[in-house]
Amino acid sequence: MAKPRFQFDSPDEAASARLAGWLAVLIDTPKLIFLNGDLGAGKTAFARGFIRARCGQATDVPSPTFALIQPYQNDTAHLPILHADLYRLADPQEIDELGLSDALADHICLVEWPQNGHGVLPEADIKVSLTPQDTGREIIIEAEAALCKSLEKAAARDAELEAFLAATDWHDAVRAPLAGDASTRRYERIYRKTENQQDSQDNAVLMDWPAMPDGPPIYDGQPYSRVAHLAEAMPRFTDMVTWLRAAGLAAPALFAHDQARGFALLEDFGDRNPANDATLDRAVFYYEAVENLLHLHSQPAPDFLPPYNGAVQAVETSLFVDWYLPWRGIAIDDAAKRDWQAVWRKLGDALMSDDKVAVLRDYHSVNLLWRDHAQARHRIGLIDVQDALSGSPAYDLASLIFDARIDVPADFRENMLAHYMRRFGDDAARADKFRAALSLCTVQRNLKIAGIFVRLAERDGKPAYLKHMPRIIGYLTQALEAPALKPVADWLNAHAPSALGLVDMADD
Repeated sequence: MAKPRFQFDSPDEAASARLAGWLAVLIDTPKLIFLNGDLGAGKTAFARGFIRARCGQATDVPSPTFALIQPYQNDTAHLPILHADLYRLADPQEIDELGLSDALADHICLVEWPQNGHGVLPEADIKVSLTPQDTGREIIIEAEAALCKSLEKAAARDAELEAFLAATDWHDAVRAPLAGDASTRRYERIYRKTENQQDSQDNAVLMDWPAMPDGPPIYDGQPYSRVAHLAEAMPRFTDMVTWLRAAGLAAPALFAHDQARGFALLEDFGDRNPANDATLDRAVFYYEAVENLLHLHSQPAPDFLPPYNGAVQAVETSLFVDWYLPWRGIAIDDAAKRDWQAVWRKLGDALMSDDKVAVLRDYHSVNLLWRDHAQARHRIGLIDVQDALSGSPAYDLASLIFDARIDVPADFRENMLAHYMRRFGDDAARADKFRAALSLCTVQRNLKIAGIFVRLAERDGKPAYLKHMPRIIGYLTQALEAPALKPVADWLNAHAPSALGLVDMADD
């Protein structure tokens, strides 16, 4: 029986790469994929788009014509990939010598010229056939019905996006994928067709944020996203960047947006941050990052932000109990879970007694972009601000100096804290209260992140996040020594005494 088919008329190589990317993100088990087409049909370009979508856009993907087979594996791809080109294969029996047959059980195998392996290669799970046309190429994908239906949805979404761009000044821009985050949002960098495509004035960032259905009602009859006040659509993002820019901070300008469909064209702040650029002067970067917080915290939170109260903090830290503890082999009964939430409702509500500021909730390395040509605090570009709440000023400082993703040297951490604490002057009581809040926020945030990173690894097939776990546990162990955290330490000692033991990541 013939497999269902999906047909796509690709006008250019960029569109073919987008299709390859849609296919790549839909695959979560080992697959054998045949790439069929004559010389020059675009098989290697399609494979390159597929591999980069899974392994990162900077991945070098040469043609394997002479090596015959090329492996790919990195931290973000939980399934390794083999890219094979059998054009020069002398005998189908050589496939076993290449290791391709053994790889079928646990790899995604992309095979160009699969007909040269006839009789040895099994039937493909997915067949991609590329045929050049007068303009562009026709691409037909044969696969299971559910995958074809998902590709149809992706193509329909892309057509909506093209219509959005067509109504802007960027209608003829070149589109290129950008690395995504751990959310449902997707990003592209678009370039005007100019001589110098490295000029940031000729670039923009496209955000594609489709509305998603609510998750299951797991916390008091409501989905996690609603209880935790996670932004689920474009309006919160546009409101927040508009407010930040009015407050004198560097949030991206909105060149165009369609809130109903979830599209936005944003100012491009580039890619430089402490997590990906070793040449960045961290002392200067962190100075300006603290200056940003001091300026942000000099004004009250906007009225449209929900409160970051004990109810929110309790549900966030429940991720530690629901995901992290089972990962460590620790079972917790319902009564203990209720006690845990009660502890955090009380601690979180206590934080709300201070003056409330806008808490960005993700003020850390990968969301703070260095802008070389800007001045003063505008040198730090703020992104990923849609989940902001109204709460304690200690939270974002904790996010910055106890960064879950990168090591922040102890002297940098101390300098940042001292820089921030100078705002309290000689008010020792207020400064002590802030330090207690900082310890509380450090523990709350890292408990939440520990749960999120395990969930990303276990549920979403993204094991790279687990490499950060030793750092997170170190932060928790240190901050739990603060007197304000005694209720949390007592609960852990009673119900999960081994929870913060050393993690051996060698087998993860």
